[in-house]
Amino acid sequence: MTDNRCILPWISLETTPLGNIRPCCLFDREIPFVNVKTHTLTEVLQGEYMTELREAFMKNRQPGQCAKCFKEEDAGKKSKRQYMLEKFKDIDVNYEDTRGDTLRFLDLKLGNICNLKCRICGSWSSSAWAQEDLAQFGEKHIAKQWLDQGRWPRSSKKFWEHIDELLPNIKYFEFTGGEPFLIKQHFDLLQRAVDGGYAGDIDIHYNTNGTQFPKQHEVWKKFKRVQIAFSIDNVGERFEYERDGAKWATVNRNIEKFYELREQGYPFEFQICVTWNVQNVMYMADFLTWVKKQPITDIHYNLMHDPEEFSLYNLPKTAKAPVMLALDKCIVQHPDYEEKIRSIKFIVSQRSNENDGEKLKKRLKEKDDFRDKNFAVTHEKFARVIGYE
Repeated sequence: MTDNRCILPWISLETTPLGNIRPCCLFDREIPFVNVKTHTLTEVLQGEYMTELREAFMKNRQPGQCAKCFKEEDAGKKSKRQYMLEKFKDIDVNYEDTRGDTLRFLDLKLGNICNLKCRICGSWSSSAWAQEDLAQFGEKHIAKQWLDQGRWPRSSKKFWEHIDELLPNIKYFEFTGGEPFLIKQHFDLLQRAVDGGYAGDIDIHYNTNGTQFPKQHEVWKKFKRVQIAFSIDNVGERFEYERDGAKWATVNRNIEKFYELREQGYPFEFQICVTWNVQNVMYMADFLTWVKKQPITDIHYNLMHDPEEFSLYNLPKTAKAPVMLALDKCIVQHPDYEEKIRSIKFIVSQRSNENDGEKLKKRLKEKDDFRDKNFAVTHEKFARVIGYE
């Protein structure tokens, strides 16, 4: 029998950019009736919702809210569930105890401060997006509410006091976005971990858009391991289109600066985190050619699930054959990535035949007109196969 268990419900929680709480970033809903201002993380871990989730895993079920991981595994892709079981294999967890263990891993999205307006993102996770939506649609847009909610790390004293109580047991922090290098509170937290003598036992993982090189970087010297994952999904002008506000040259310079710090003894590991979606799937060969020139060998293949119109599971039917052809050519050009490329091919082969791409084109057009951009210019091959002009 396949072992469906996941370690995260016993040792981990995620805070969302808007201050809500989930078991992990791929869980398809937030835990109801709780947030960082009303409950401590320990209360949530030991609460009824998480207890019932652990009971489901104890019975070897595949909870519906965890479908994203199991869909990826069906496609032959290593899921977050599997990554975390491997990463925390040395933590002794009693899977027969529904009460959960001590929090060891915190995935902290500390608000929605961000300088970019990535096409696969939105106002819930980027203050720059929120400000643009308010300019485009007016003050009554939900972006106003999200912008306000995203400020929670600056007004949640009890949250930080509770995190300080958890620090002695924390083994792993994950900081994503917004853009974590722009969030002062996270650097304050790291300094408190150093001052308390805990940093040497803590690993850190970042997802960063690569546009920032923080002046507070010396604090990282004290930690056990710091993995910096650069979120890069394409190259050149396509990268700048997809991650609006970023400059391709700046990101490449920053990668070089971080690499220089590693040469100076910083406990760095580097990763390229690429989120495969409908915008970049036809350009995988160009991306991998760039990757091979970098001082980074670890590439994490992430899949876009939401917004659904950008997901490969929702690829427009006119694009299926051209995308499959592009992926076949990519295997010829980059045979060392064949296994990962074939997992993407499997996903493309499973997409619905009913999707005509109208929702995708509408979303692209709405932002193209407001930003004075043109997807058909930067992404000419894919625009042509979906009929975007």
